[in-house]
Amino acid sequence: MGRFGAVSAVLAAVLTTLSIPCPAAAAAAQRFPVIAQIPAGNAFWDYAAVVPQDHRLYVSRENGVTAVDTRTQKAIVRLAPGKQVHAFVPLSGGRALITNGAADTAVILRRSDGKTLATIATGHKPDGAGFDPATGLVLVCDGISHDILFIDPRTAKVVGRIAVEGEPESPVFDGAGHAFLNIADKSEIAVIDTRAKTILKRYPLPDCGDASGIGLDQASGVILSTCNDFKAVATDSKSGRILGTVPIAKYPDAMITDQARHRFYVPCIIPGVLVVVGLGPDRAPRVIAKATMAPGVHTGALDPTSGRLYLPAGLIQIPKTPGARPTVAPGTFKILVVDVTR
Repeated sequence: MGRFGAVSAVLAAVLTTLSIPCPAAAAAAQRFPVIAQIPAGNAFWDYAAVVPQDHRLYVSRENGVTAVDTRTQKAIVRLAPGKQVHAFVPLSGGRALITNGAADTAVILRRSDGKTLATIATGHKPDGAGFDPATGLVLVCDGISHDILFIDPRTAKVVGRIAVEGEPESPVFDGAGHAFLNIADKSEIAVIDTRAKTILKRYPLPDCGDASGIGLDQASGVILSTCNDFKAVATDSKSGRILGTVPIAKYPDAMITDQARHRFYVPCIIPGVLVVVGLGPDRAPRVIAKATMAPGVHTGALDPTSGRLYLPAGLIQIPKTPGARPTVAPGTFKILVVDVTR
């Protein structure tokens, strides 16, 4: 995701003063305890995904894909190569699709060993992506081309494209043929008909700058979108009606939705916290907890079978060269394992 250039000066000043907390101390101090930390190299990271049947967590990295065995907590630091990998989308048949933001490609690979099975040309800077269960297609969002590609993972072919007139973030799906995604620079949600491959509606997100993370609680139909001004906005997925706002921390990015517990997990870079958002009887959002985690947390993945939330963290270093990518201070990258069942 592309919001680190704009905050480089602040991050450089603040993150260097922070340290990763002790898991034991965190467990004693909060409801959502960090029960383990897993080292896994030093490359910068983006989205993550858990595949329960693989017993693996997959983390998209600056130089490829990291795989972590969720039983032994042992990591394969570079299961597959890549160039600014953003999304990791699990597919049937033991496969996955990743997006290479610096190579303008999507790659279908074998999850067991990372072997490339197909390479697909995309638009400029493919970033977020997701699998639509209604059509069996993968939607890939091009951050600079400002479009969405529809890829058939069975044939590894692009079967559609729509322009979105703004910077699309990662999509979420209702399972009935609709995708929802934030248009970061337009303060709105685009509603996509995935069968017709068209934009059905645009829901405004008033006063929500740089809308990044998005989650959909399928049972209630509530969408939660994060903003850069210390808040998240809940909307009704059918009407776009604003259901309420909640305070969060600074520089959120991806959001993790817990469908079983009807919660949204919002990791925020500064001060390195996890904001847990639930829903009231009227479907209005409410903050359940604000748990201290570690510097740099901004994405993650939930294992629905174990109730373990995985949050990559590390001391982010912002280069002085304009346009250069962030790095991670050596020895600081860890994947925090958080118990959300308590």
